Parts: sequence; C-alpha cells; structure tokens
Amino acid sequence: MADRERVIAYRVAAHQFDRTVADASGLRVFDLGLQDSERSAVPALAARLEQVPELDGFTLTWSVRGAPHWHRADEVPALAARLWPLSDADAVARMNRPPVEHGREVLHEVASALREVVTGPMTKGEASARLTAVVRPDVAAWCRGCDATHVLDPVFRLAVLPAGLRFDPAEKTVTFVPLEGRRDVPRESAGFPALISDYLRLHGPAGPSEVAHHFGAPVREVKDVWPDDLVAVSKRAWLPADRMAAFENPPEPEVVRLLPPLDPYLNARDRDLLVPDKAHQKQVWRILGRRGALLVDGEILGTWQARATGSRLDVEVSPFVPLDVEMFAEEATRLAAARGLAEAKVR
Repeated sequence: MADRERVIAYRVAAHQFDRTVADASGLRVFDLGLQDSERSAVPALAARLEQVPELDGFTLTWSVRGAPHWHRADEVPALAARLWPLSDADAVARMNRPPVEHGREVLHEVASALREVVTGPMTKGEASARLTAVVRPDVAAWCRGCDATHVLDPVFRLAVLPAGLRFDPAEKTVTFVPLEGRRDVPRESAGFPALISDYLRLHGPAGPSEVAHHFGAPVREVKDVWPDDLVAVSKRAWLPADRMAAFENPPEPEVVRLLPPLDPYLNARDRDLLVPDKAHQKQVWRILGRRGALLVDGEILGTWQARATGSRLDVEVSPFVPLDVEMFAEEATRLAAARGLAEAKVR
C-alpha cells in the first residue's frame, strides 16, 4: 500500500466510518470535540453511527478556535486548562490580535469578569453588554452590525469556556448556562500535549504545523510542548505509539458516506493529501456556500448539498468523476431520518 493510500486508509478507520461503534461517547471525534456550526454535528454523527442519538451526556460550548463544539460532559471542566493559550503571544493570536500585551493575563481578566456577570441562564447579547461594561476598553470595539460597542467577538468566544459556561441547546438564541463542577479560570496551560496526541490519533500522521493550525496556536509554541513519546513516521509526521499497529495494517477504506461541511474528517489540515487536485479543493472547502463531500472508498470524489422539501430531503450531488448517484441513496435516507424527515431523493 502506497504512503498516501496507507494514510487515507488509516484515517477512514480512525474516524470510525464503519459504524461498529454503538455509543456516541465511544466515537474518537469527541476526543477533540465535534463541531456544530451550520448544523454540522447531526450529519457527522449519521456518517459514523447506525442511529443518531440525543446528545445526553454531552456539553455544547465554544471551545476549539472559538467554534461551537460538543464534548463529553465529564471532560469539559478540564478542557479549559487544556485549551488555555501556551504563551502570551499565543493568547493574542487566538484573540485575533487585539491591541494588548500580556495576552493570558488579559484573557484571564475577561473570563473572570464573564464568570461574574453570568450567574444564571443569560443570552449572548445580555452577557456581552454586561461584560463590556466591566472590562478594559482595549478588548472592545464599535460593531456596525450591532450598532454598539462590545467585547471583540474572538475574545468573547475564547473566554466562554474558561469562564465555565455552556450553551443551552434547547434555546434558538445563544444562551449561556454556568457549568456544574466548573473549575477556576486557568492561568497556565495544563494538558495540551494530550490534545496533540488526540489530534494525531484522529488526523495523523501529521506534524506541529497541522496541529497548530487546528487549534489556532503558533507553530513555535506547539513545537515547544511536542510530546517526546510520539513515533516518527516520517521527517514531518508522527503518531502515538498506541496507533502504530493500526497504521501499519489499516483495513481497506470501503465506505460510501455523505460528509457534511465541517465534518471532522474534512477538518484535517493537510488538504493536499485529502484532495490532491487544487480545483477540487476549492469546491470542497468553499468560503461561501459550503458544501459537503462525497467520500467513496477513501477518496473525496465530489460535493453535495441538500434542502428539505416538506418531509423529503433533496440531495444534489456534484461528482468530480462519473459516478452512479444511486450509491448515495442509502446514505441520503439515513441523513433524512437523522433530520426527522420521512424520505430522501438523490439527483
């Protein structure tokens, strides 16, 4: 098996597309968190599970890169320290570079203030207004869309998890709820090397650049905390030792799946490996009007988009090569059921 084929086969297996896992908590994607932007979580679960469950026992909050992610509830209290910036420069970079120094100290102040103002269920708008009134002015700015001055959105998002807040998923408007068992606002990073290993188990073999890109951290800081017990597969790619046997003899990636935009598989940062053709990359990772990806036996062979028409899900596929669209009928039906629709049609 060629190098690229081996990596692809390993990743398809690591992402558990074979649907042999019965309990959502056993999915490896939750080791990093399952992103739920643009309703991406349900179809991502449908690609990995026989049935998509209610996410009881999971917590939704802003975490990796300030995006909404589902995490196993019992792992969330420790996650704030794991994701805490590795340096002041890292903090400023993750906050989208506001005009501040001592980035971690500033983030600690904002998170602590947010913790103080959100004492019960509270909408994002109300929390932002209360927070802006009590924090330093250099982390706030005028927002034309809101017609108000408020804390910069990247700073606000980065502060939510260390403030010990989660979302109430039953509310249509972003509504925060204090976490049970939340810990003190961190001052130092604790446990980031474990996240590096988790990334490599899912998206490896890979190196510091890919890991840094995924978490929004500077490459230099990631290199400084790179675990010593990783196995070098090449000069630029590593895997945890406990995944080497799986990498050396991966099963054939014989699966057909409809991957949603922002699926964890597509979030791997070495896009040249996943989709070698540059023109196809532009279709899979569109900036506007995101589309899902057609995964066929380990290769991304096109894109898809869907819309609900009454009780039916209409799935339009746009393959890069000639394909029988009927091969996606079963997956479309699964996706429709996961979205509470009665049937699906592929064209």
